[in-house]
Amino acid sequence: MTPARFRWGALLILLGLILLLRNLDVIDSNYFWTGFLIYFPILLIAIGIEKIFTRTKLQAIAYATTVLIFGGGLYLALSSGHNDVGGADFFRETSYNWNDDSAVKELHATLDLGHGNLTVRDATDELVYAQFNEMTSKPEIDRSVSDGVGNITFKGKGTRFLGGLVKIETGENADWYVSFSKVLPLVLECNGSQSDIHLNLATTPVKQLKVDADQATIYLKLGDLEKDVKVDVTGSDSDVRLRVPMNAGLRVTGISDEEYLKQVGLERHNGWFTNAGYDTMRSKIDVNLDDKQSSLSIDYY
Repeated sequence: MTPARFRWGALLILLGLILLLRNLDVIDSNYFWTGFLIYFPILLIAIGIEKIFTRTKLQAIAYATTVLIFGGGLYLALSSGHNDVGGADFFRETSYNWNDDSAVKELHATLDLGHGNLTVRDATDELVYAQFNEMTSKPEIDRSVSDGVGNITFKGKGTRFLGGLVKIETGENADWYVSFSKVLPLVLECNGSQSDIHLNLATTPVKQLKVDADQATIYLKLGDLEKDVKVDVTGSDSDVRLRVPMNAGLRVTGISDEEYLKQVGLERHNGWFTNAGYDTMRSKIDVNLDDKQSSLSIDYY
């Protein structure tokens, strides 16, 4: 068997396996094809090395190039890379804790999901608690404290080219489960694409929320723990469901579907839509939406 036959046979087996798993919804190949195009020159280099050593005394090197490409590619795709979740690997469920810190008076969190799914729920006694499912690339986590503000960033591998190349579908609704302090004010930003973003913030004192996600499913349940809550939701072709407390004032801007907004108890005032008694409510929630979203649902609890 020649090195070329070995190489092409191995490549066809790999591609066939990936396509089969993709058709069965076992893996998400979005990351794979992006990484394949970016790192295709490495394959060309490997083929060149193979040609140099074929039919020489060092022909074993020609076979080794294919083995190294496969081994290295799988390692980079499945490994978690550098992160702050205890050196956890792709295959294990892991958790992350940021314990209470008296120097932190307010939390600012940025969650870059890539194509991942997120659930935020059940405020915690800690500053931040997160859990990451098995068979998912773990995010890079950076945190700092400055002038009483605790800053934390979760960067999913979907925002990079090769790390997290393959994402296994485990059947879980979320890849990340995150909870924030039930005491400290929260400024939260979530970015994703084709993501399922479930934010139950009824027990979390969020004062500012920004969600930017295209072709996503976005669920927002807001509470009345803060007096003034600012919410901004953008993204093309996303389905948005918004739930707010009955005893909170609600103001909606950015969309022009006056007929639907009237159906949910919002009336036009000075260019925006508000519910009855908005100005007299202790807690006011201002929501800016995007006309590019595919659907919107608003209800009260």
